[in-house]
Amino acid sequence: MSVNPAFAGVFSNRLVMRYGSATMLLAALVIFSGFKEHSGRDSRAKQVNLLIREIGNRLLLQAGDSTSRVLPVIETKEGTFLLRFEKELVFSHDSLMVMSDDLLPKTAFRSGYAVTVQDCTKRDIVYGFQVSNSSPDILPCKRRSQPPGCYTIEFAFPDLYENADRKNSKTSSLTQPVDLNPQEVNPRPEKVTTTTVDIGQETKELKPGEADPKKFNSRLEGVKTSIAGNPLRDLVYAGVLVLLAGILFMGRFGKSLRRLPLQRGNSAFVNAPVPEFAALGKFLFDVQDRRLLLGTDVISLTDKECKVLELLHESFGELIPRETLLQKVWIDEGVITGRSLDMFVSKLRKKLSPDPELRITNIHGKGYKLEILEGLKI
Repeated sequence: MSVNPAFAGVFSNRLVMRYGSATMLLAALVIFSGFKEHSGRDSRAKQVNLLIREIGNRLLLQAGDSTSRVLPVIETKEGTFLLRFEKELVFSHDSLMVMSDDLLPKTAFRSGYAVTVQDCTKRDIVYGFQVSNSSPDILPCKRRSQPPGCYTIEFAFPDLYENADRKNSKTSSLTQPVDLNPQEVNPRPEKVTTTTVDIGQETKELKPGEADPKKFNSRLEGVKTSIAGNPLRDLVYAGVLVLLAGILFMGRFGKSLRRLPLQRGNSAFVNAPVPEFAALGKFLFDVQDRRLLLGTDVISLTDKECKVLELLHESFGELIPRETLLQKVWIDEGVITGRSLDMFVSKLRKKLSPDPELRITNIHGKGYKLEILEGLKI
C-alpha cells in the first residue's frame, strides 16, 4: 500500500514534536542519575563554568549586544577559569562586581576568589578585584567604565576542589591494601593451633597470629568487585545519548514546517532593544523600566523618583540646584513646590538605604547631590 509522501512527512514531524520533548526529558533524567557516579570535582567545575558563562551573557546584554557569542569557558589550571568573548566588550567595573556577587557569592567559597580582566593582545591586567571571607575585600576603581576592547576575564578560586578532594580521599581509601592486625584477626592466639596451607607448589606452616592467605585474597577480590565499574550501565547511557542525537537529527526534517511561525513569534524579541543598566553604587539602575536591581531584589521607582535619580546620577558628585530639579521634573505641572521635591528625595533615600555608602546629600538652601561617602571609599 502506497502512502502520500506529504502526509507521511507531516505525520512524522507531528510525532517528533509530540514525543520528542518527553523522550529528551526521560533521557535527561537517566543521564542525570549517572552524574552521581562522577567525581565531585567534575560537578563542581561544571557548576562554576555555567555560572561564569551567565556572567558573560549578562555583560553582553548590558552592553546592548544580543548577537555575539560568549566563547567556551576554559579551565586554564586547577580552580582558574577564563571567560572569553567573540567581539570587543565594554562594561562598567561596578556591574562586573555586582554580577559576580550575585552569581558567585563569596560565602560559597571558603577562601573567596579573585577576578582579573586582561587585555587580549598585551596580556596586561587592566582591572580586577578580590573578595574574601577572612580579610577585607579589595575593590579598586569603583564607579568607572572600561572602554571598548578585546578582554578576557579570569576567575581564580583557591580552594574550589577542597571539599571534593576530601570526599574522594575517603572513597579512594577503599582501594588501599588492607592492614590486618594479628590481634584483631586472632583475638585469642593461645587457642590457635598450627595449620598447614598449600600455596602453589609450596607448603607453608601458619603460626598463631598469622592470617590465612586464601581468606585474605578472597577479601581483596570482594573489594575490587564492589568498586569496579558497570559496563552494562555505561552502555545504556551511551545508547540513550545516541537516541537523543537521533531525535534531534530527525527534528531537522520538520524545520521547514516550523520555521515560519517561529520566525514570526521571535521577530519582536530579536528586534526589541536590550535595556542598558547603569552602575549606581551596589545597584544597577534600569532607567527604561524605572527600577533598581540589587542581586535578586528589584526596587520599583515612580516616574518622578526615576527622573530625580536620573538627574542626580548624570551629575554624580556635583551639586544640582533645587530650581533645576524642580523645573526639569515638574516642568509640565502648573504649581511647583519645594516640599514636593523634598518628599521624593526622602523616598529615594529609603530605597537606596541597602547601600550605606550611597547617599543623597542636602546642601541647605542650595540643592542636592548624589555621592559616595568618603570614609567608606576603598
